[in-house]
Amino acid sequence: MPRHRHIDGIAARRWKGYRRHRGAPEEGEPLKTTIITAYELLKGAASSSKPRENMRLVKEMLSNINILTLSYGACEEASRIYVKLRRRGVVIGEFDLLIAAIAIHNDELLLSRDKHFKLIEELKIETW
Repeated sequence: MPRHRHIDGIAARRWKGYRRHRGAPEEGEPLKTTIITAYELLKGAASSSKPRENMRLVKEMLSNINILTLSYGACEEASRIYVKLRRRGVVIGEFDLLIAAIAIHNDELLLSRDKHFKLIEELKIETW
């Protein structure tokens, strides 16, 4: 099992609840997210009813998390996942496809409540 945890946008918003529910990560275990999730969080904060306050909170949270980038290898992984899902008649959003590919490419465990991530066989996921 990967040593690190990757969180998606939904999990990021509920991280405190997750920590109370499952316990904090092991000491020294870094929390990570993707550049895609960072964008989703920043976009949500900027378009919220309290953009200044929410942008400050999101930026503070992201400053304490390692952000995984979208690499060429992750793009290749995303294309493979896309083809596999399409052959099965399954379509998921591009951002979620990229988040999954980044997690797979970096051998990360994805924490998410989004059920469609379970459709990606290669993805190591923990639903909470």
